[in-house]
Amino acid sequence: MSLYRHPQTLVPPERTVSQPSDYRKKLLSSVETLPPLPTVLNQLLKVMNDANSSSGQVSAVIEKDGVLSGNVLRCVNSSYYGLSSRVSSIRHAVALLGLETLRNLALAFSMRRMLVKPKSSAKLSSQYSHHALGCAIMTQFLAHYTKSQDVDAAFAAGLFHDVGKLLIINTLPEMFPPLIEHWETSGDEFEDSEKALLGVTHSQLSSVVLEKWKLSEVIQTAATYHHDPGSCPSNGDQGMTLAQLVHAADLYVRFYGLEIVSSAKRPPSQPDEAFERIGLIEGLPELGERFQAEFQSIRGVFR
Repeated sequence: MSLYRHPQTLVPPERTVSQPSDYRKKLLSSVETLPPLPTVLNQLLKVMNDANSSSGQVSAVIEKDGVLSGNVLRCVNSSYYGLSSRVSSIRHAVALLGLETLRNLALAFSMRRMLVKPKSSAKLSSQYSHHALGCAIMTQFLAHYTKSQDVDAAFAAGLFHDVGKLLIINTLPEMFPPLIEHWETSGDEFEDSEKALLGVTHSQLSSVVLEKWKLSEVIQTAATYHHDPGSCPSNGDQGMTLAQLVHAADLYVRFYGLEIVSSAKRPPSQPDEAFERIGLIEGLPELGERFQAEFQSIRGVFR
């Protein structure tokens, strides 16, 4: 009898392949574990939504946060605003620049502080923050130019519209490269690629996050429909929806070069058609100049 034994053939265990439904479940679960908005940002949004709020109330909220106050004052004292004397207090800044400008600066800086996540790539985080800021500025401009009923919510809507994409970047960083590859090779829209690979779109996730954070319904709705404003519930006699403004702003800033994900294979679309729909195609050159000046001024201190 031979003492030689054939070695057993080791069969590797089958690898479990995650399905889109698995990724969707993970993303929605991560929403439930998100921390609440930072106190200062939450307070600013509450003040913003109160029609009776005063400049003193906004100043008081900003002054409670030393880092936020410093960032706002650094921006106010930048060369863009060209003030004749140095501003050393938030209340003085409000008096010089107005309540809306200071409130928006504070919102932008507060949002920026939320973007420091250990799983995020530094490049993607920077691209996200600049895209969000650019979209917020342009949405605010469009709300004023169109005399929108949602002017008070416009900046925040632009700032938060893509927060679902940030959730994907942080929760499933390993899925971002295949997501981009699918988008580049399939010819699908980015949300179609998200749906195919992840089972959920960033717009849907944005809406869920903003609902958890208890932001106003109009901001949630703008996030939900910013890629499909034609499906957004009508404002009735209030004219165009905030989703239309965010959509146009989003197209403009991406065309301007502020993309979260850029690709030579999928260059950004022209924003002209979206601006024509909101009646501002002729005003686009002036709007573009205003946007570029304001964005570049804030970008230098928005770190």
